[in-house]
Amino acid sequence: MKFEAESVFTQVVLWCTILNRRTLKSFYLNIVFSDLFVFCFVTGEVAPRSKCVRETLRFMFRSKRTSLIKRLWKLRIKSEHETSCQTQELDFESEGYFSNIELKSEGCGCCNNRANHTEILVRTNLLKKLEEHQLEMLIQAVESKGADLSACVLLPRDSVGTTDVDLHVLSCQIWRWPGLRESTQMRRLPGCRSAKDPVYTCCNPYHWSRLCQPESPPPPYCRFAIERLKPEDRAPSEGEFDPLRGSGGGGGGLCPGSLTTNGEEESETREWCRLAYWEMATRVGRQFSVEPEAVNVFTCLPHGDGLCLTTLAQAAPGPPSDAVRRTRLKIGLGVTLSSEPDGVWVYNRSDNPIFVNSPTLDDPDSRTLLVYRVPSGHCLNIFDRRKTNKRIHYRSNCSPSGPVDPNSVRISFAKGWGPKYSRQEVTSCPCWLEVLLKAPCR
Repeated sequence: MKFEAESVFTQVVLWCTILNRRTLKSFYLNIVFSDLFVFCFVTGEVAPRSKCVRETLRFMFRSKRTSLIKRLWKLRIKSEHETSCQTQELDFESEGYFSNIELKSEGCGCCNNRANHTEILVRTNLLKKLEEHQLEMLIQAVESKGADLSACVLLPRDSVGTTDVDLHVLSCQIWRWPGLRESTQMRRLPGCRSAKDPVYTCCNPYHWSRLCQPESPPPPYCRFAIERLKPEDRAPSEGEFDPLRGSGGGGGGLCPGSLTTNGEEESETREWCRLAYWEMATRVGRQFSVEPEAVNVFTCLPHGDGLCLTTLAQAAPGPPSDAVRRTRLKIGLGVTLSSEPDGVWVYNRSDNPIFVNSPTLDDPDSRTLLVYRVPSGHCLNIFDRRKTNKRIHYRSNCSPSGPVDPNSVRISFAKGWGPKYSRQEVTSCPCWLEVLLKAPCR
């Protein structure tokens, strides 16, 4: 009898929900089926004794906001100490689900660490602060893994819960980097428009990038002597450079580094760099002039604005090798290059590391070049303008094989080069980018 009553009630509830959910919530439901449950109130709050009925009622009265929060919570990156029981105990259906989380976890024998409960409580309190449209924007960014950056998710600049944690740091901990500790380890992407907002901070985790510190480059990295680079092994911009005459010894009155690959002359524009895309030792397509402060370089980016390498590769003289084809697939969202007051920054938005060589990243007291590995989601200052003059002086006086162009940066996608790799030179990398920076006239 109890099972039959439960089945009948479930069918009635489902039909009423299909016909008119809102009308159903507006009436008092004084329904009694045996000892199945006690009472139904206008808010939809019930005290059923059957799990089946309880789940049915939850489905009936679930709001869109609750569904979005539940969906977003499932997208989080679980921390190492987070257990499955903590996840299962979170009740997003009840009105007070944020305040009940800690109480539900305390009775669990496998996760009785109170610090863990507090962390979960703080994270869910962040979700409580978000409006419905902000939840939708956040889901869009997280599900696409940054392919669709969406808009800024703005929240007041304050702390949440009982811990002193910045909201944007907390957001990045939940959906990108659980090991993140403080805001000084991050840098805002150029596309984020809330940098100067004194009241609000952006909590979109894909509007941020982690800093890659040049003082201690993450392995693998390589050092190789300048003497090992023969002139014919260098990229075109790496030829001998006279800071008083310009690149390659030609064009006496031009700015250093202003002559580009294959002799294409500088035009009178506001460009701050040119990009040359290479596959192995072959340049593909024409150079790309960059005038905006930031430019995206990618193979696959929805609504992408910048240099699309897939389009550029159509101008390749022949079919690509297997290595080039595989590497192209790994570029994805690629990188963002940005000219900023303290230098030129690269933001790695792809799922794979990039490898960077720049004159300003080298040790000025060492006769070596350094290749940096920049992991996915990280950023690096690849050209520090404060070090430019010092590097030019050093290269012009110390290099036995002729100076390297101090205004050229090389970025290899997914593949490194040097002693630790089968590729000894950058021209052996399947897909790489040459950034030819425009230097001021001297």
